[in-house]
Amino acid sequence: MNKNTVTAVGLVLALGLVAGCGSSGDDDSAPRSKGGRSAGPDGATPKGPAYSGPAIPGLAARPAWSLPPAHAIDLGDTLLFVKDAEGAYATGRGYASEPVDGSIGTLHFTNDPEPATLEFRDVKTGQVRKTLKVTTDRVAATTWHDGVPAVAVFAGATTESDGLSEEKTTTKVTVYGSDGDELGKATAAGDEFDVHDGWIIEQDGDESLKLTPVDGGAARKVTCTGQLAKCSFDPRNNQIDGGQAHAPLITGKYAFHVENASSFENEPEQLVMTDLATGKKAWSSADVTPPAGVELNEDGKRTSGALRVLEVRDGHVLTAWGAGALSPDTWVTATYDIASGKQVGGSSKYSYADSPDDTVDTEGSSVFATDHTLAAAHTELGTAVWQPADGKEVWAQKEGEKKMQPLRFSPNGILYGTTKEDFSPSVFLAVDGRTKKVLAKSLPEDCIPLFSQPSGYGHISTEKGFFVFPPQG
Repeated sequence: MNKNTVTAVGLVLALGLVAGCGSSGDDDSAPRSKGGRSAGPDGATPKGPAYSGPAIPGLAARPAWSLPPAHAIDLGDTLLFVKDAEGAYATGRGYASEPVDGSIGTLHFTNDPEPATLEFRDVKTGQVRKTLKVTTDRVAATTWHDGVPAVAVFAGATTESDGLSEEKTTTKVTVYGSDGDELGKATAAGDEFDVHDGWIIEQDGDESLKLTPVDGGAARKVTCTGQLAKCSFDPRNNQIDGGQAHAPLITGKYAFHVENASSFENEPEQLVMTDLATGKKAWSSADVTPPAGVELNEDGKRTSGALRVLEVRDGHVLTAWGAGALSPDTWVTATYDIASGKQVGGSSKYSYADSPDDTVDTEGSSVFATDHTLAAAHTELGTAVWQPADGKEVWAQKEGEKKMQPLRFSPNGILYGTTKEDFSPSVFLAVDGRTKKVLAKSLPEDCIPLFSQPSGYGHISTEKGFFVFPPQG
């Protein structure tokens, strides 16, 4: 089967604190499951391990609730946990092609379908809202229509050869919402597919992707054009990959494809956004004027074919353009109105840091605040923070500073990142996203939280337990 699928902070924070994020041990009064895991009846706040790690900027000093070691899929108002047949929580580590934002992609995996329990817990209280008994070989994070968080449960079945016929594999996928209700289900041939935004995504030749709705309806194709065109879907960032051009394959009611999708083309690659239901063009990079800072040749064409759409939001398309053929790491970011094609606000130009993650989602891209008022770029000099709405820079690191790579924002504007010098271990820190003030300069790696929307609650997973914190008051 295909297994791919962070402004205030308390002054009590010890900036040099390096104690691990964890607990002093399990609460002996906590109910236990068969696997020795702290459980808690439905409707009751779980009594998990006590937290003894350092204060985490942006979050309250004490967790609202905790569980023994576990990982979860964030469904917004609930967190989804998986228990195996012995009652042990899945920890979701070690799977290939996980999301680049640090979240959990595949939470539970077995070689063959086995009984498991889905546990939907309220993000604020930890109370169990619903449990579902399933038989599955994989449980993974996904999205439903319009990017709504959801969970996909897979179960594969194989029909063996009778000696002459080919062995056949089918996979049943069921998608559930944050309340545990079924959103849709479908059965697909084989196991080489992904599920995103309520669609089954399959490769259909080198240049096309087949999209089949999980909740029924007609399938459609997304085809990239160009000499020797190749077009694929990357489940790590949910983007369409067309050579030098990248964009979210599905975003709300739109889908993207790539024209001139080949580095062998003389014409620069273009990103085209179409209505997902009808295939009608809604926006194209070919119909807009590249922002100032993008190098054009004597014919008025871009000298670089590198192009990205970072997001589509509130009637706007946020883009990143390669600055020029001789500046492969320099990008110009600009926003366009979908209806008029006109640029909105100014632009931001950065030379992004070379990184082994460039082919995934680092080069020409940024880390966005949850309300999208701020973005942090990973530049050659470290971190630069800018405003996507108007392209205005808020602050940027300078020569001589320790270069920070941004990781994620908290809902209240704290930016978490990491620094590294030569062969020394990475150092994790937190800064105020608006002022650049360092709030914590040495946090354990497992104390860098993920955040649940829209509650603002943050959660961390350590070898001592799973801890959920309210936002700092």
